[in-house]
Amino acid sequence: MQTEFRREDLGGGVGLITVTDPKFKTNCINVRFLTAFSKDKAPALALLSQVLSSLSADYPDSALMSRKLNSLYGSWISGYSSQRGGIYEVSVSANSLCDRYALSGEKIFEETAEILLGCIFRPELENGAFAEAEFNSRKLSLLSAIDSEINDKRAYAVTLALETAYSGETSAERFYGSREGVEALTPKSVYEVYLELLKTAKIEITFSGGGDFTEAAKMFASAFATNRTDWENPSYYYPSPLKPEPAFRETELEVSQASLIMVFKTLDAESCALTVMCWLFGETPFSKLFLNVREKLSLCYTCSASYFDTKSAIAVVCGVDAENTERAKNEILRQLSLIAEGDFTDSELEGTKLALENEYRSIYDKASRLGDWYYSQNAKGSSDSPEGKMKKLWAVTREEVIAAAEKVKLDTVFVLRGEEKGSEQ
Repeated sequence: MQTEFRREDLGGGVGLITVTDPKFKTNCINVRFLTAFSKDKAPALALLSQVLSSLSADYPDSALMSRKLNSLYGSWISGYSSQRGGIYEVSVSANSLCDRYALSGEKIFEETAEILLGCIFRPELENGAFAEAEFNSRKLSLLSAIDSEINDKRAYAVTLALETAYSGETSAERFYGSREGVEALTPKSVYEVYLELLKTAKIEITFSGGGDFTEAAKMFASAFATNRTDWENPSYYYPSPLKPEPAFRETELEVSQASLIMVFKTLDAESCALTVMCWLFGETPFSKLFLNVREKLSLCYTCSASYFDTKSAIAVVCGVDAENTERAKNEILRQLSLIAEGDFTDSELEGTKLALENEYRSIYDKASRLGDWYYSQNAKGSSDSPEGKMKKLWAVTREEVIAAAEKVKLDTVFVLRGEEKGSEQ
């Protein structure tokens, strides 16, 4: 691999990561403001990333901004907000073509970087608040997205299941807090949260791609120079405690197919063994859940497992006929117990590791994904490359996989079923 990684601490709670690989034709900049979750501030933070990525005082209307970005060979700027573990992220990013592909020697990347800095530090304002017309447009878009959550029934079921699994924790909250909270937002109230974020958030800047970041990195280091001493440092890891007894919850909606979600928890800190165990359990087309619960016994239409390392939790998600939910649940538990008993072959374990290796190698295929990888590793207190992580996964023994499975315990069972029980419509 030709990838070069570097992280520099700029002081005042600001870090700068550069990930360079000449094979990429594009560059990506991602500026993340990291803070602890607050239900009161969540609505404003959820909207803020969209407001900041839409306009700036330099380009005060969307048509002007679009024309400028299009002139830079289709550069684009976007924003998102999310909650991960103990961290709430407000992210604003830019993507551009590498300068070496410019037809007339234009400085594509540096110009795109300057536009992004303008969005962050020179937003379009009116009367000491965000510009009202664009603010209202972005607010309506967020409200529309909230209202459409229920349309993806499987994802909606997972959200409800995790609310139960993480009950009493900040992770049980929606990233936008509440719809009512979003409705109550004003240009002034969100602007005040923005000013506070600049003062107190931990800031991670990531450059990734195939270009020369030297000049742009200097621009960002200068723009973000600060002597702050009271910045936050929220924790990436936020393990969820196991309930004394598994929680059961059921909800009815107008759906043709039921969803069964089982959330398991563990206090095991060995993420490599848990990762391999989870993939063996339910993250590949030859996993225990896919081959047995879905294919052999035909108890579900889909069945997969996902590992959330920030929470030390595993979620199994199934699409089932309502009358099969109990049988599917029992078989999922049985397959986990079989792994804990060592009932898997060396060939299955090797195949799982090969699938994981393929997944980690694919991280090198996209500049933004590679930048996200190194950001996440830094948040975890690691500097592992994807290749380095692969080596650790290959070193996991069957005994470690067995031990990991033994420590995984059922915490929550959630069923979303049709209002007409057991029928397909």
